[in-house]
Amino acid sequence: MKENRLAKLIQRKTPSLGGWICLGDPGVAIIMAHAGYDWLLIDNEHHPFTETQIQSIIYALRDTDVTPIVRVRGNDPSHIKWVLDAGAGGVMVPMIECADDVRKAISYSKYPPLGNRGYSPVRATDFWTFKQEYEEKANKEILLICQIEQQSAVNEIEEIVQLPVDAIWIGYADLSFSIGYKGNFKHPEIQKIIEKVISVANNYKKPWGMPAATPEDFAMRTKQGALLMTSGSDISFLISGASDRVKQCRKAIEKQ
Repeated sequence: MKENRLAKLIQRKTPSLGGWICLGDPGVAIIMAHAGYDWLLIDNEHHPFTETQIQSIIYALRDTDVTPIVRVRGNDPSHIKWVLDAGAGGVMVPMIECADDVRKAISYSKYPPLGNRGYSPVRATDFWTFKQEYEEKANKEILLICQIEQQSAVNEIEEIVQLPVDAIWIGYADLSFSIGYKGNFKHPEIQKIIEKVISVANNYKKPWGMPAATPEDFAMRTKQGALLMTSGSDISFLISGASDRVKQCRKAIEKQ
């Protein structure tokens, strides 16, 4: 059974570096993996991946030590079960609104006695090759990450972090919309809420993370105790690289 690098880093309380996968070609994930990321977040909430594409990306990453985490479309067993059975190293569940939502996510993603995940990890075990090992390790090493991105979830954050969820993720963009600031996540009120969530998570020793827009943001949050951060995506690197190259070449044409 492939070691879950992200789970091990979290257990050792070592900050990890994740990147976003928004494009469906498994080759993109391989490029990101060889860049040196610890884990890759396949964003199936906001991007139109098919089941086959996600399965292909998970398979492609098996030849690396990078952990594939899938952000699922919603808090529903029909979105979570097959992703885990396909061999993902964990799921990120968006739009958590309350502690009861977290309890549901635990039920869908953890085997008894923690939850009630349906049993058939055929592909996750390489077609039963390491069935016993998977059964022994799944509840501990297959991660459930719940997104805190609604004011109602913030209101129950102390209860949420005491539940057996592996980590929480601060979705500050949707959080800003939920309280009326519409994407202005630098607003003092949003920052105040973020700091509250971080403080409660740290007090209860619950692993947490969030996106980092810049290396400076990454450094700041890891100093605060973040263990699972992302910085950079396939789309952002493609946009940046293509735009810079076009600008450089256009300037060369203009000088002729």
